[in-house]
Amino acid sequence: MYIPTQEQLKSALIQGQRDPSIASYLLFVAADNYPEKATLEEILALNEKPLIGGVFPEIIGDGKRYRTGFALVPLEERLQVACFESPQGTVSTEKLSRWLEKQPGEAKSIFCFVNAFWSEKEAFLHALYDVFGPFVTYLGGGAGSLAFKSFPCILSNQQVIEQGAVIGLMDETIQLGVAHGWQTISDPIKVTQTKGNTIVSLNWKPAFDTYKELVEAHSQQRFSPENFFDIARSYPLGLVRLDDEMIVRDPYATEEGMLHVVDEVPEGEYIRIMHGDLKSLLKGAREAVAGAGIEQKAEGNQVCFDCISRVLFMQADFQKELTFLNQNHPMNGALSIGEIANIGSASLELFNKTVVVARWKKKN
Repeated sequence: MYIPTQEQLKSALIQGQRDPSIASYLLFVAADNYPEKATLEEILALNEKPLIGGVFPEIIGDGKRYRTGFALVPLEERLQVACFESPQGTVSTEKLSRWLEKQPGEAKSIFCFVNAFWSEKEAFLHALYDVFGPFVTYLGGGAGSLAFKSFPCILSNQQVIEQGAVIGLMDETIQLGVAHGWQTISDPIKVTQTKGNTIVSLNWKPAFDTYKELVEAHSQQRFSPENFFDIARSYPLGLVRLDDEMIVRDPYATEEGMLHVVDEVPEGEYIRIMHGDLKSLLKGAREAVAGAGIEQKAEGNQVCFDCISRVLFMQADFQKELTFLNQNHPMNGALSIGEIANIGSASLELFNKTVVVARWKKKN
């Protein structure tokens, strides 16, 4: 449900303590009116039930998009919550394994939220998959704001952390729909040099030179220092996978012949240039909704993580995507900086420019 103010969030959490049908919470905070860490922790201290979530560029509450306020999602299932904070070093597989050994029961699904600008997020997700493997469903997103600077944005029970992640294990099977709607327009291109989240060279040439040549030929537009993002938002990169599914990566800036991307593109892999328009992206949203079974009329829980760059691309037309997401009943979720999910038995992935929709059964 959407909650516009801090005082109303306090009231909702206090009332929720007396409701036996609520076992846990997901909480999504919009970045534009993000309370200071101390203030947010005072609010979270009113809640004694498991709670995880994050601060995101925008949120979806009761089927609508908001830049301010809160989306609070009560859960009937009790989450097993673990917070992993690691400012300087990686979170090891061993640490995750030791924590898991102390937990009762077996997890069927895992919610996961990471600081989108945490340098160890990819290492953490690799460690998470090493421990749990393909036998659970993963769901979550990257928290932060469009200022592209790190700040305390991960919520774990009564705590707000910056450099880290939170997970919540749930003993309920989630049905996922994951899609993006972007189509390839190039042959495979080898990633020949990277530096963190920066691509230095493609096919042994400066990365931007290769990207520019292909994009300008397809778009019939010319890059300038002022219009890079306006053109690039329609031409993401696709990491090539063996099953032909593309993992989208979002270039957001260029300098000195390099491409800066939101998430890691491993050196030595192959990419393709991709392109989309409103029609193809909305087709992707329909596929995600169908994959999660949202079109079914039976009552169920649902939540979504939709990339904020899809909003920046569609602008006012994003309302059409919300129309698909709101089938059955109004959606709650976050407009994230990177989406966390696995497709079927495939490995855990960190997506960009993608919509992830989840649905699971209500308890009787």
